[in-house]
Amino acid sequence: LRTHIRGHWTAAALLRAASADGHAALGRPDAGVLEPGAPADLTTIALDSVRTAGPVPRLAAETAVFAASAADVRHTVVAGRHIVRDGRHALIEDVPGALAAAVAALHH
Repeated sequence: LRTHIRGHWTAAALLRAASADGHAALGRPDAGVLEPGAPADLTTIALDSVRTAGPVPRLAAETAVFAASAADVRHTVVAGRHIVRDGRHALIEDVPGALAAAVAALHH
């Protein structure tokens, strides 16, 4: 915002901020990386949606950061446990209903 220039951050820098740097800021420098012994936290996205189809491998980070949306999330694993599997939340059966109930509770 300070520079008034769009595109200041690269996709790689934003991914690093959301992973290794973000975990380090939370006091968890052992997380946010994919290596033996580290917590398995990861998200996969579909590469066949209107937003993500056709990227060359060298632009995978740009596709994930700048093009993919929540609708493209296929799997999310936290500490080795599937939270989202095949695009469906594994722990909350009715996500829209749970969200509607939470929002309604805020209005009361």
